[in-house]
Amino acid sequence: MTFKDSKAYTAKIIRAPALLHDTRVFLSHWDEGLSVDENIQKAISDNIFARPARFYVKQFLTAFRERYIFGDEWDAALRKLVRKGKDDAVIDRVLYYHTAHADNLLYDFVVNYIFTAQSRGIEYISTKNAQEYIKNLSDEGKTTSKWGDTVCNRVARNTLTSLRDFHILEGNVKKRIAPVYLPIEAFLYIAFSIGMEVEAGDKVVNHQDWKLFLIDAATVERLFLEAHQNGFLSYQTAGNLVRIQHRFKSIGEVVDAIVS
Repeated sequence: MTFKDSKAYTAKIIRAPALLHDTRVFLSHWDEGLSVDENIQKAISDNIFARPARFYVKQFLTAFRERYIFGDEWDAALRKLVRKGKDDAVIDRVLYYHTAHADNLLYDFVVNYIFTAQSRGIEYISTKNAQEYIKNLSDEGKTTSKWGDTVCNRVARNTLTSLRDFHILEGNVKKRIAPVYLPIEAFLYIAFSIGMEVEAGDKVVNHQDWKLFLIDAATVERLFLEAHQNGFLSYQTAGNLVRIQHRFKSIGEVVDAIVS
């Protein structure tokens, strides 16, 4: 079993699940001429979320900062993808990728539990399954505090609901592991991101981030070959050696290719 990082797991998924609709609304209304704080104030004053509860807006904006504000060129690139992207599936996969990286409990639940379940031929994930997994984490002292059954249940339910909204699971009452689908455009974005973290080609192919999308190394290789055939990058193998050369020099260039 692998863990994303050593930080204690939090229950923030209770307050901020997927939030896909409001995230899209906020990113679509973003004024590139204003700062982050100014855009937040403008969103509140213009009531773009059409939400009467100020508490909800506060929770949403806290989650938004954690997930989608990076303080570098990735901010503008992501906003451009949302504003000009032609395929909702591509945008949703990218938003899911960043959301999972911002919440290590969500990340590890998919990578350690759902991916393993799928590889064993399990089709359905119940709230009870998720609750037991989360309770074990709490019992092992890996959560911010000792969680009772009520908290574990709420975290489990919101985790499964978020993963349904992100199309990793499907179904309302009974959650089924969704068919694997990673559009080549989203693959390019994520491959570039992973490549910024690790340089060795074999480490990119075998990176655990791909498990977020429930795909194994063989599927990753096929996607790299597809990207190579379409001229997005160079992918070459010789035995155990893997060489990946991106045609794009920045995430901004990757997004330009995706939205063109």
